[in-house]
Amino acid sequence: MAQDRQGNILLDECITDYLTESEQGMGKYYKCFTLAFRAMTEMGFDSFYAITSVKLPVLPNKTVPFPNDYGGNFTKIGVLNSKGEIIPLYYNPKLTTYADFLPNRIGSKTQDPTLSLNFNSSPNVFNNYWYDGYYSTYYGLPSGSPFVGSYKLDTLNNIIVLDEAFYYDYLMVEYVACPNEKGEYYVPMVFKEAIISYLRWKDNISMPSKTHVNESNISMRRKDYYNERRLAIARYKPFYPQVAYQMNMDNERLTVKT
Repeated sequence: MAQDRQGNILLDECITDYLTESEQGMGKYYKCFTLAFRAMTEMGFDSFYAITSVKLPVLPNKTVPFPNDYGGNFTKIGVLNSKGEIIPLYYNPKLTTYADFLPNRIGSKTQDPTLSLNFNSSPNVFNNYWYDGYYSTYYGLPSGSPFVGSYKLDTLNNIIVLDEAFYYDYLMVEYVACPNEKGEYYVPMVFKEAIISYLRWKDNISMPSKTHVNESNISMRRKDYYNERRLAIARYKPFYPQVAYQMNMDNERLTVKT
């Protein structure tokens, strides 16, 4: 067995096992590799891809480009505290992405000094009470959670837009990385049968129509793939009663704060 990492096998092993099982030659290897790569990508995003954590510099115009291998899903965007934890930024849908690729975005491009609103965007509380020359919060109190800045995603230009008051020179970003077909890939051993089942299904459904592949046979292979996928996910992420108990205990500590 081509196993180099604990609990993982090479994607190549799934392909060669399928070719041996189906009595096909290595001339079909490239097609099967393409299908297996698609299966790995599909199941990886849902189940076993590891989260990539990077520390990115903030550009002078308060933007951060997406990582080159960004796979379409950010899990955390924030800064570090004294314990090595990531304090997440507040997602602000009101931030504009206008001119976010220009170096002079902050200032005349995105700010209009003629319009001034007397409210704080960090808590959901308006400063709507005027007393002794100052506005203050008349109704409600902020939750007390740390506010270190806000952001918005510009998926068209692959840029993270930060608010103009963000004063850190870096940004901690955690995301699911997108695989590259030129690399050597490992998959969890429990997903081997699921990938082979995917090859059985897609290798047949991709055949030219003149072969007259039986529709019921294709449906059976599709059902077999999703069943193997379900079993693989259940084995990879088993249910642990002690974890459920700990989550229940943590949730019971959530109370209304005054």
